[in-house]
Amino acid sequence: MASATETSARRAAGFWAIAFLIGMFGTAWLLKTSKVIAAPWGLAIMILPMLLLIPMVRATERMQRETGCASVVATRYNRRMLVASFAYVIGLGGALLLFRQQEAAKPFAALLALLPTLAVFGMIWAMARYVIEENDEYLRARTVNAALIATGLLLAVATFWGFLTTFGVAPAVPMWTAVPVWCLGLGLGHVIGKVRGL
Repeated sequence: MASATETSARRAAGFWAIAFLIGMFGTAWLLKTSKVIAAPWGLAIMILPMLLLIPMVRATERMQRETGCASVVATRYNRRMLVASFAYVIGLGGALLLFRQQEAAKPFAALLALLPTLAVFGMIWAMARYVIEENDEYLRARTVNAALIATGLLLAVATFWGFLTTFGVAPAVPMWTAVPVWCLGLGLGHVIGKVRGL
């Protein structure tokens, strides 16, 4: 039976996760439908809901402490992913802004494309470091299971959307959307792991 502090910590983590998702998708939807702010500057506004990651990570770490699933390695992983996530949004916004403000030659455009990609490399590195550094086999297995669910979801969604595009049913989607889909899958994988008791 979970204690009152455990239950409170779980609710807080869930609240901030939902607030983050609503903030990100809501802001993206408003920017797309209202067209008040031009596209590259709209990404700068995406920093505001990204700030919800900070209380979400803190609430998650509190929940991990309360449930006995905390580790120094997990805290380092959370911090690394937080930095990489902000770097991704800032890099993507900066690259789009620079690309649209001037006629970029192909070599310069390739360098701009590298800005958000470096942050994705940081996310991959953070995940790899966590799996390597985590001594608790249970916590490591939980993270690997969540990553497998995320990868499976990404492969299924990409394949299905690819066929929809091939058959002319749906528009093509930029390949960089793979990162947000995978991250959503990672969160879903952790939720599934908790429900299944993994």
